[in-house]
Amino acid sequence: MFIQAVIFDADGVIIFPWRFARHLEHEYKITREMTREFYRGVFEDCLIGKLDLKEVLAPFLPKWGWTRSVDDFVATWLKTENAVDERIVGVIRSLRQAGIKCCLATSQERYRAEYMMTAMRFSEIFDGLFFSYSLGCQKPDPAFYESITRGLGLKGHHVLFWDDSRPNVESARRCGWNAEVYTDFEDFTGKLAAYLPNLQDTVIHHA
Repeated sequence: MFIQAVIFDADGVIIFPWRFARHLEHEYKITREMTREFYRGVFEDCLIGKLDLKEVLAPFLPKWGWTRSVDDFVATWLKTENAVDERIVGVIRSLRQAGIKCCLATSQERYRAEYMMTAMRFSEIFDGLFFSYSLGCQKPDPAFYESITRGLGLKGHHVLFWDDSRPNVESARRCGWNAEVYTDFEDFTGKLAAYLPNLQDTVIHHA
């Protein structure tokens, strides 16, 4: 097995998760129960590019007690979730220097995807960026992984994928990828070393 590309999920892997949900509850008393209808409803269509986030979000904000604009809500969202784990970014840099392609594969609507590319500089950190809104499908739909496989031009057994969701990992495996559940950084580096034994000293332990 020769790994040529390592693919990372965003939230829960590259990005520390759930910061915005905690911020809303702590600062504005907007709980997860209040926002559940939105996130489990029309937001899903935003993630696959069918609807515009700002348009579908507008009717919900007064119900939640948000008194500022939609743009302010989205800006607060994006800024609060800008929490990258620099340890993993260090590994990514080392992997790329060693000739391993590193990509992002994540379920995101358009505004956050654009923010990731620019403000979070993901277009510089990664060799490739795969967003659900532009692919028209999201994990764990097999079409998501198949589209990325075609985009990479690699066989699935040359790909290693990291995601914090087991269903997403299992779906990736069924599509022929090597895939692991991300739990914490130490577990990540240990398993990565097993996949890339020839690089563990220069890439993983010195990232």
